[in-house]
Amino acid sequence: MRSQLTLWALLFPLMMWGQSTPLIMNAMLPSINTWENDELGRWNVDGKTLIFTRTGFKSFGLYAANFETNGKLISVEKFPFDSTYRRGGHTISSDRKKIIFSSSTRQDGFGSSDLYVSTFSNGKWSAAQNMGPSINGQRWDGEPAFGKDGSSFYYTSNRPGGYGGYDIWMVKATSDGHWSAPVNAGPGINTPNNEGSAFIHFDGRTMYFMRNGNEGMGGFDLYISHAGIDGKWKIAQNMGSSINTASDEGGLALYPDGITALITRTTPSNGNDMFEFELPEHLRSNPVQALQVKTTDAETGKPVRAQLVVFDINGNDTIRKSQLADEKGNITVTLDRNVSFGIIATADGYVLNSTNLPATSESSRSLNLKMTSLASSKDKPITLQNIFFETGSYVLSPSSEPELQVVFSMLQKSPNLKMQVRGHTDNVGDEASNQLLSENRAKAVYDYLIEKGIPASQLTYKGFGETIPVASNDSAEGRQKNRRTDFILH
Repeated sequence: MRSQLTLWALLFPLMMWGQSTPLIMNAMLPSINTWENDELGRWNVDGKTLIFTRTGFKSFGLYAANFETNGKLISVEKFPFDSTYRRGGHTISSDRKKIIFSSSTRQDGFGSSDLYVSTFSNGKWSAAQNMGPSINGQRWDGEPAFGKDGSSFYYTSNRPGGYGGYDIWMVKATSDGHWSAPVNAGPGINTPNNEGSAFIHFDGRTMYFMRNGNEGMGGFDLYISHAGIDGKWKIAQNMGSSINTASDEGGLALYPDGITALITRTTPSNGNDMFEFELPEHLRSNPVQALQVKTTDAETGKPVRAQLVVFDINGNDTIRKSQLADEKGNITVTLDRNVSFGIIATADGYVLNSTNLPATSESSRSLNLKMTSLASSKDKPITLQNIFFETGSYVLSPSSEPELQVVFSMLQKSPNLKMQVRGHTDNVGDEASNQLLSENRAKAVYDYLIEKGIPASQLTYKGFGETIPVASNDSAEGRQKNRRTDFILH
């Protein structure tokens, strides 16, 4: 029965005409679209790797097409682990460290199709492992799709407890390599009809999936849903006649720019091939960028398995944590383009390292963070880059909350640490006013931590006014650096 629902049954010729203008379908390069079946393309978050399936008389498995930044194809390589499966989908995490795929041909399965995971570590992919009975049941489980930053994934199943037929379910990462029990994606997505083939855009807030039923335009249609502030998926909307026809549609995925869609079609000569086209504007997702972070020990240069706290400085997004850095100290997170973000790195035995990133439109960028151990941090000023005050005031801005929470957590975990919070200003205005402002700002941070429960014996505060500049006050950039809050541990 599931063969009627999988992506593979959806790969009939698609006319894909809009109400007045046809969508222009561009075939992928011949080295990707071969005479065999090449299908189910999924881009990595940096737009440099396309994961897809190739099936035929000679080939059967997952492949990766690797591109340069300018879009030039470098290579097409088969994944080295056994990825044999029967057309049930795959997904790769944003850091390219995990691949989940479905298989119905393995002897260690629990049902008619199961999910398997392979992890990239120390330069190679592990043998694929069944994800276990809490995720795989006695029914059909397949079509996985990672959520934002690889911290969750969605999949299709007809397991008991759904709304009817095949539903989309969600699983969260509880720790490195461990996952929660599946939770139904909810009534915004699932109905008594059949849903499946979810693709979560890299923004983590937009889902594209397929559904059948009488309310559609025929067969399986493509739908779009957006997550609300509470994280729940809103009622899905049919993507309309510019995408859907009387035939079956499905298997849609997006490039990180949120504009370019990728879909599989049946061609007269090559079988199944992959094609790109631009989505109509009202169906697009937010463009995203890949942030590649490397965390190392400031003294030894060795990798540190840190974790990032990521938040929109303007408060328009939820505060989230990244996955742990890998064995080389690398972390990949997804950011909306043209948005300013605060980044805080934390690790056991280390002082927090905070920075803020100005808004840019580039598709990817990198950041090197040198972590200072608690043992070597004593009596060294550590700047809190994401503590903000209302202009000319000592009232803490709401955007300071994420960094304040991290400082609170650090002190709570290390009750023997003693901290002096210090305030600084630029040289604009008279010295007395600047001195008072710096003292009040330091006290505002001190008061916040005391109110949260840090003992007063663990904290002091002091204002230094304009007396300890870290940059020239002759430029706006220098004055901004001098207006800061830092701390010293004793």
